[in-house]
Amino acid sequence: MVKLKNIPGLSALSMAKASASPQPEGSKGMVVIRDTGLTDKINLRCQADNPVITKAIKRMVGADIPTAANTFNQAGHRSIIWLGPDEWMIMAENGASDDIIAELDTPEAGHVAVVNISDALGAVTIEGPHARDVLAKNCAIDFHPRAFTKGMAVQSLLSHAGVTILCLDDDKMMVVGRTSFMPYILDLLSDSAIEYGYDYHAA
Repeated sequence: MVKLKNIPGLSALSMAKASASPQPEGSKGMVVIRDTGLTDKINLRCQADNPVITKAIKRMVGADIPTAANTFNQAGHRSIIWLGPDEWMIMAENGASDDIIAELDTPEAGHVAVVNISDALGAVTIEGPHARDVLAKNCAIDFHPRAFTKGMAVQSLLSHAGVTILCLDDDKMMVVGRTSFMPYILDLLSDSAIEYGYDYHAA
């Protein structure tokens, strides 16, 4: 089997250069957008109470499988995100997917499906006092701090792009989208952040 960790790759935003717009008067602070670069992503389908999988996730991710809707659990650079009653996405550092998949896709686990989707998705983080305002311009989700809190993850549309949005902290989110849509998502976020001032950092 070809080990993906040995294959060099490029971020979905590898062609996007660093850019910025100055902070205007009245803004509470700059919006900082960062390309997460190459990160591994794995789609997992199984029953939430599968004992082999729950133990393997705890061992490989360092966190429990989230069973509450629209939540994620994180440990260090690895996280597991609830996508449905029997579906999750694992995110990890670049090169980790082979070892994680090997632990999950075993005969002992029974009826499971584990697929490496690293190349299918890209991600950016957006942070700052206006991060929620920027996202709310093009998404129907309620981003009020009382409604969208740390540890929550939602699947929605950011204008025309299907995305998964994670609340990493009070003023920090992650937007995960299809690789082909990432330049569009970056342009959308940058344009929405102009009135506050923004700084985009390439990977």
